[in-house]
Amino acid sequence: MPFEQCTQVDVYARRVNRSAHPRRERLNVDFSALTAALPVLALFPAWYVAISFFFLVTTPLLDLSYPLFLVVAALGSVVMFLPLTQRVFVTRMLGVRRLREQERRRIEPALRIVAASAGATRRRFVLAIEDSVELNAFACGGHILVVSSFALDRLDDDALTAVVAHEFAHHLGAHTVGLALAQWFSLPVIACARLGSFLRRISGRMIDRVEGGSIVVVSIARSVVFLIDVIAWLFESTLVAVQHLNDRVGHGAEFRADRRVVEMGFGRQLVTALTLVADVDGSAHSRNGDARESIYSSHPPARTRIARIEAMLRNRRR
Repeated sequence: MPFEQCTQVDVYARRVNRSAHPRRERLNVDFSALTAALPVLALFPAWYVAISFFFLVTTPLLDLSYPLFLVVAALGSVVMFLPLTQRVFVTRMLGVRRLREQERRRIEPALRIVAASAGATRRRFVLAIEDSVELNAFACGGHILVVSSFALDRLDDDALTAVVAHEFAHHLGAHTVGLALAQWFSLPVIACARLGSFLRRISGRMIDRVEGGSIVVVSIARSVVFLIDVIAWLFESTLVAVQHLNDRVGHGAEFRADRRVVEMGFGRQLVTALTLVADVDGSAHSRNGDARESIYSSHPPARTRIARIEAMLRNRRR
């Protein structure tokens, strides 16, 4: 089926919508969307400390009370869901780029087919490409849908449509809302953690200079270094703990998205794509940036997903 011909795309989409998935799949918040709030809750204490530090630093410049500053900082998470902000800011944070015209001609029809098969309206997605040698795709923020350049090169039209369907399923299940919120609330924590690492290096040099001097000066210097180490460790350990928690809840979201893909009629095509993922790279997860780390590490092994999808396909045949 040539994806460039919109008439054939419409015919195929209507056929899938009638035969594979007759019921309409609009936004349906599932259990994974609720569990995705757990990393945000775990991040909140560190965020509160970090944002309080930012208040102390910016209070000479901003005429805001402390409670109002906290409310503004929390409500600022709304910007993570605005399409314009996602195009300008979030995509840069994720390290992805806009689609070229040839890439758009492949992805847009696949997205149109998936939306029709799910009985959902064609929403305004922020489509982006990750230049990577990994076979990756991910969804974020309620609108962002990213496919790797390697996936576009290696996947045929059917497999690419299934991959798009999987990410579309994340948006339908509202799985990406918690991830976007966690990214927003982690920004001041990450900034404080990096500041702590920088101060560690500076304080280490300070200790070297005062060693051999007055006992009082050395004791004060060591106390300052110890305090910096403790604060930096608290921020860093919080990020690690939230990362592991996100991995646990993310696995459930992946399995639920796979189930929705099977219900939409793209299960066999998704197995084809995952088989290529398993053959090319057993983990199939890029580790190129902190902002994307939580996205990729939340994916279960491709072989596990294949086995579960094939079991669902067998049950549907019965």
